[in-house]
Amino acid sequence: MLTLQGKVRPTCFVQAQVDPGVQKVLEAHFLNEGLFRRAAYTQSWPEGAVKIPPALAPGVAALLKNDACPEITVRSLLAGQMQQAASVWEMMSFELIAKVAFDNLLELLATVRVLDQDVFYQGLAAELASVAAFETDLGAELPSAAA
Repeated sequence: MLTLQGKVRPTCFVQAQVDPGVQKVLEAHFLNEGLFRRAAYTQSWPEGAVKIPPALAPGVAALLKNDACPEITVRSLLAGQMQQAASVWEMMSFELIAKVAFDNLLELLATVRVLDQDVFYQGLAAELASVAAFETDLGAELPSAAA
């Protein structure tokens, strides 16, 4: 609870703490990546996202429809973001939204960690060649095993 403009308002502050090396990569390349965009959630809540507790569902729905619903980016999560709410339910709704943003940040971090690794994909042809080689070896071994 914070006194702002003469009124006591519920607030919620979120900030991500990440490894300094990873933070440099995020700051260099991913600051404007959206971790939570209101427009993506106004129609429905994604299947794998944090579950909305039933008591909080009306507050989340109202916040998502409200223009005051924050867009959370990598920049705002690294720097810290405070939401001033009109009610405790709105503050709790923002906290839930922040959890979704943190989950999305973790997915982004998992990708960032492997960015400087080389990945070689040889395609289906290499896989078929290894199957053919296995079948050839198996064919050569079967007659000697039967004898």
